[in-house]
Amino acid sequence: MRSYRGARSQIEADPPSPLLKHPERVGLAGLQPISFVSRDGLHIAGWYVPSKNRAAVIITHGTNSDRTTMLPEMRLLAEAGFGVLAFDWPGLGESEGTILWGAAARGALTAAIDWVSARADADPDRIGGLGFSIGGFVMTQVAANDRRLRAITLESAPSSFNAYVEIHFAKLSFLSEWFARRALRGSDLLSIDASPIRLIANVSPRPLLILGESDDPEIPASMTRALYEAAREPKSLWLIRGSQHGGYAQAAGAEYGRRLRSFFTQNLLEPVQQ
Repeated sequence: MRSYRGARSQIEADPPSPLLKHPERVGLAGLQPISFVSRDGLHIAGWYVPSKNRAAVIITHGTNSDRTTMLPEMRLLAEAGFGVLAFDWPGLGESEGTILWGAAARGALTAAIDWVSARADADPDRIGGLGFSIGGFVMTQVAANDRRLRAITLESAPSSFNAYVEIHFAKLSFLSEWFARRALRGSDLLSIDASPIRLIANVSPRPLLILGESDDPEIPASMTRALYEAAREPKSLWLIRGSQHGGYAQAAGAEYGRRLRSFFTQNLLEPVQQ
């Protein structure tokens, strides 16, 4: 039952952050509450900071959370002049829908790309993506087919949810793994064909920054390395020490911001200018 509850938490929602109702308390200049309709007809809630350099980055959060958890990344990129859009996945935060991590999630991200592409302040040829954890899982699925994402950063993204179940539940017993898989039945997480490790090669020739943690209890470094090995060039890998699952800005300090800004500057601004 512990295995069932642990796996089931991947498709359940925690209470939304109170900050969602008070964006003025975020302290990010230019932040605007926005909403758009996904391709499934769901109302998706988000925040947007307009671009000052004609480039924009779409930022996606992980499970049991909402867009407020990505505020460090929003600040780092917005302060460098990038437009930033962070939204709540269907069924999480203030967005409509059910948490299944399937077509509805992919449709929400695709609609986010549509929304940014139509902005007057953003060049549709200068859109990037940054996905954390399950947000990186869905980001890979969409980026494999949607060429409008020109540069992608994946942070502690599962290479495969089948591998995730095996790592966290199969070592206990066959019954433990069976209950974990049963808990995820009805979601799209265990679809082998939708596994990022099978799709990530299709992101090339667009650049990838794959980031993980050496001691991540959720997404071990071996999984991050496997995702990197399956990707094609151009790609880069960075394993951070001293963090757990997230919290990179604290663990890596100024180097985290420097690498993020450098990656998106080189791949969204410089090629377009040349």
